[in-house]
Amino acid sequence: MAGPGVPETVILGGGPAGLATAWALEEAGRPHVVLEAAPVPGGNARTLRHGGFRYDTGPHRFHDRDPEATRRLMSLLGPDLHEVEAPSRIFWNGRLVDFPLQPLQVLWGAGLPHALRAMSAFARARVGGMGGREPADFAGWATRRFGRVVADAFLIPFSEKLWGLPASDLSPEIAGRRLPGFSLREIVREAVFGRRGHHLEGRFLYPRWGYGQIVEAMAGRLAPGRLRCGCRVVRVVASGGEIRAVQYETGGRLETIESAAVVNTLPITLLVRILEPSPPAEVLDAARHLRFRDMVLVTLFLDQPTVSDAACLYFPQRDLEFTRAHEPRNRSSAMSPVGKTSLVVEFPCFEGDQVWSRDETVLTRGLVGELERLGVVEAARVEGSAVVRLRRAYPVYSKDYRQWAQPVLDYLRSFRNLTTLGRSGGFFYGHVHDFIVEGVATAETVARLLDGATPAEQPVAPASNSVQA
Repeated sequence: MAGPGVPETVILGGGPAGLATAWALEEAGRPHVVLEAAPVPGGNARTLRHGGFRYDTGPHRFHDRDPEATRRLMSLLGPDLHEVEAPSRIFWNGRLVDFPLQPLQVLWGAGLPHALRAMSAFARARVGGMGGREPADFAGWATRRFGRVVADAFLIPFSEKLWGLPASDLSPEIAGRRLPGFSLREIVREAVFGRRGHHLEGRFLYPRWGYGQIVEAMAGRLAPGRLRCGCRVVRVVASGGEIRAVQYETGGRLETIESAAVVNTLPITLLVRILEPSPPAEVLDAARHLRFRDMVLVTLFLDQPTVSDAACLYFPQRDLEFTRAHEPRNRSSAMSPVGKTSLVVEFPCFEGDQVWSRDETVLTRGLVGELERLGVVEAARVEGSAVVRLRRAYPVYSKDYRQWAQPVLDYLRSFRNLTTLGRSGGFFYGHVHDFIVEGVATAETVARLLDGATPAEQPVAPASNSVQA
């Protein structure tokens, strides 16, 4: 155990994964400190303000998929956490269809000729795919699961815009839980009985004051001095198979902190660059092959009560640079003034490309023009806007990402007192319910390590320490 006031654990990064770990360590009475480069915690899971409006840095939702994570969140937020039931929609052919895809809507949405082509392609794909090997890329997965017509209309163009790679270069794992497949049983059930399956995509938990209320509440559970914002980690020193010290920059000066354990949520590509001594050449080379997708958010503040009933609107069209939009007030009425609403639109990109570098006025004007052309908003109703650029919104799952991520993670796991987790620290496209579970498991692992447990006695490492979907 560390002495009074001395942190025995240093947590690198104050996003959801880092704060969840800190919260669990706080409950266990273990001294720790969180180093966060930004002036406020939360990473890319913050809630921002514009006058009387609130909006999140993305259409975040908390799905009730893990009972323990849900229990902890309820204990954290109490009555401010409520259930939302709102559909997601795809804007296609001038109209909105359901997301996840509903079979008959897609098959009949563009008329009889399209329906016949789609049904024929779907049937050929499902019959032809029976018993075969699993596709090696997302293009093959989408075509085999939905047929060429639907795959080309929705899934492939949307995924290519979102991830920034051709679908043939993307891993099938990007489908995750968000693209459930068609089945003949679904189609018959919907056609004959008018019944559609229920999807978790449209039911979720959400805090009254925005998703950032989660990280703000976790930070509020920490003792004074535990969370240190404005502290950018610049160097991590290793020796003898352990991390010995962390150097960070704050207020124009360098500080060094020693600790018995380190929990990392920084991008693994950054961590290997600032490690001293430098990792082996093959680890650095593997890290250079890993990419994170960045994001520009354009928020429109509207003088109207609503845009739609949807939790999210998806735009798969190749001629549109944006992919998705969400209306915060459809999650909580507290997110907008009475009689007004807002629309947060996502532009996936890579830092330094044309979208990332575009002038904010030009970007916003172009967006409003496109949305007006599509009939989604009227330019006259826009009374303000805001642009936010988010770095490393999520890891890019190329079809060979495991080949490159695993050596990096294996090397980092070779340090006895280092755990790395979260979207950036685990190269894991997870969500806050995942990170709460990981944070608790990591805190338990750290406590056992510091109490002298041997590696064989320690709990299994959190999931994101291994590359997985």
